[in-house]
Amino acid sequence: MEMMSKSKIITIGREFCSGGADIGHMVADHFGIPCYNKTILDKTAEKLHVDKELVEKYDERSNSMWRNFSGYQYGYGWYTYDPALVQPLHDSIAEAQFAEIRRFAEEGPCVLIGRCADYVLSDRDDVLSVFIRADMEKRMARAERLYDISPSEAKKLIRRTDKIRAAYYEAHTDRTWGSAGSFDLILDSGRLGLRPTADLIIEAVNYFAANDRAEFE
Repeated sequence: MEMMSKSKIITIGREFCSGGADIGHMVADHFGIPCYNKTILDKTAEKLHVDKELVEKYDERSNSMWRNFSGYQYGYGWYTYDPALVQPLHDSIAEAQFAEIRRFAEEGPCVLIGRCADYVLSDRDDVLSVFIRADMEKRMARAERLYDISPSEAKKLIRRTDKIRAAYYEAHTDRTWGSAGSFDLILDSGRLGLRPTADLIIEAVNYFAANDRAEFE
């Protein structure tokens, strides 16, 4: 186990079945720090006093229809001019998740999986944001193995889940999900493999921990 020389938060966005969560746990295990994925759901359910199953139902899912209503934004909250309307559950859950992400980051070094963590923590200078991708064939093979489904079912599941995650990310940020301009590192786990991808993230963390600011020449 290698301890970080200074506080560092690693956020990992990921395409479905790219192995992003597994990679995040490898990085966390290397540094001896927590990796928050499903724990975010547990804490969100506690915060809202609702069942975890309800939070899971709306996890990383947007409510695009609400964005068409007349209203205004204050902080992370959306408010309406019509008192008959209330903030939808999708947004209440997302806001609670973002609050938990900020709390985890305040507690110390950690790895945070998905849920717009890179954007939520974009005001911090100790965050390394990573996005994990892989080609469709590699992800299909992983989905078939993990969920015991056919190739056609795997492809459909991947496309649907990616679409849902992209819509959620873009509904809550001013960025494009998976784009080079949104993350510090984008790595292809299908080409590299899960362990080598984790090792590259670890190397990047160590570099930025040792260098307050990289020179651009």
